[in-house]
Amino acid sequence: MTFTYTYTGRSQDNPNKVITFTIYDDYMKINLTGLVDQVSEIVDEEDQGSAIREFLSTQSGSAIYKAVERLSGPVHINDVSPVLNDTNLKLVFWKRIAGLRFAPLVFSLENVDNPQAAQQFIDKVSERQQSSEAPGFFSGPLDYWGTWFALIIGIFVLIKWPRKRHA
Repeated sequence: MTFTYTYTGRSQDNPNKVITFTIYDDYMKINLTGLVDQVSEIVDEEDQGSAIREFLSTQSGSAIYKAVERLSGPVHINDVSPVLNDTNLKLVFWKRIAGLRFAPLVFSLENVDNPQAAQQFIDKVSERQQSSEAPGFFSGPLDYWGTWFALIIGIFVLIKWPRKRHA
C-alpha cells in the first residue's frame, strides 16, 4: 500500500504564499500553489507596458511554474532537510544527477500560520527518513558532485605540477 502524507503551509503575513509538500512512499513533491498569482502581482506592481504585462501574466507564469515543478520534484525523502525555527519553515532539497547530489533547492515560508502542523510534518519527514534507504551510491562527502569535481581537479594539478617544475 502506498504511503502518502500532505502538508500545506501558509504564511500569516501573506496568505497567498502557500507551499504544499506531499510525501509518497520514499519521495517528496512540492506544489507551489499560487505561484502564477505571485508572478502576476509582481507584474502589476511595476508600471510597465501593457504588452509586457500581458505576456508575463499569460505566458511566463505557467513556464516558471513548470520549470520550478520539474526542478523541485520528486525528491528522495533522504535528500530533504527540514528546519522549523519558531514559525519559520525552511526545507533544503538536494537534486540528484547520475546518483550524486548536484544542487540544493531551498524553500522557505516565514511566519507559518500553523506551527504545530509544521512540526508534525517535520516529524513525519524524520520518521520516513529513518525507514527508507539512502538513494545514492555513496554517503557523506562522496555523495556530492562538488567533492568529485574537486578531487579530479586536485589530482590533475598534482600530476601536472611536478612536470612543469622539471621542465
